Amino acid sequence: MGDLGNVLLIVGALAVIGALTWYRWQAHKKKTGEFTAAAAERGWEYQAVDESRTNRFLGTPFGEGHSRRAEHVLRGTYRGRTMQAFEYSYKETRGRGDHIYSEGYERANRRAGNTEHISPHQRTKTSTFTVVALLSPAPRPTLELTREGWGRKLLGMVGVRDLQLESEQFNKTFHIRTNDDKFAYAILNPPMMEWMLADQRALSIPFRFERGDIVVWVEEKIDLARVDHLLDYASEILDRTPDFVWKD
Repeated sequence: MGDLGNVLLIVGALAVIGALTWYRWQAHKKKTGEFTAAAAERGWEYQAVDESRTNRFLGTPFGEGHSRRAEHVLRGTYRGRTMQAFEYSYKETRGRGDHIYSEGYERANRRAGNTEHISPHQRTKTSTFTVVALLSPAPRPTLELTREGWGRKLLGMVGVRDLQLESEQFNKTFHIRTNDDKFAYAILNPPMMEWMLADQRALSIPFRFERGDIVVWVEEKIDLARVDHLLDYASEILDRTPDFVWKD
């Protein structure tokens, strides 16, 4: 291929990159407008980017990868409870030997002046989640419920361990982790377990009581319908929680 052919290839590649960048910018602009309008209508606050959300919570899906971002952040009240919702993402860079870049490794490379990946075989994957949290009536111990077999990571939570309940079906369906068995038994009482085994949301949406919040998340980009769906689920968990749990 001659010089002209190479130039045409480069120009074509730049045109494609430019078109993709423009499309993404337009999509982001449209979503920002939709969320701004929806927040105003509901009496919520909206912030396009809020990096403080990236380390607000512990455990899955937080604390993984590098280049963590929190976008389309909504804050307000829902059914009388303080809420927040946002889109959370992080990147994982894999190279030879399936090595995963850590955030510390990335910072070290930047300090050393290495702004590009060392290996041409490295690939970067972005994981994106919609995260919703409701403020609970009082801070309580940690309790996380995920589907059995799902990956999970609880960071900085001393004493968190696996728990088995008397229901064999529930144990086969869900993975329970807590640092307070008594609290877990109070939340996962027989009526709650029966409801969760029958509710499709419980089979696809993990939750975690963490300090003063209940947190739910799904690995999907954020949209208003998804936020409402997650808010409804988290609200129902709190509605079904016995009142004595919140009393000292």
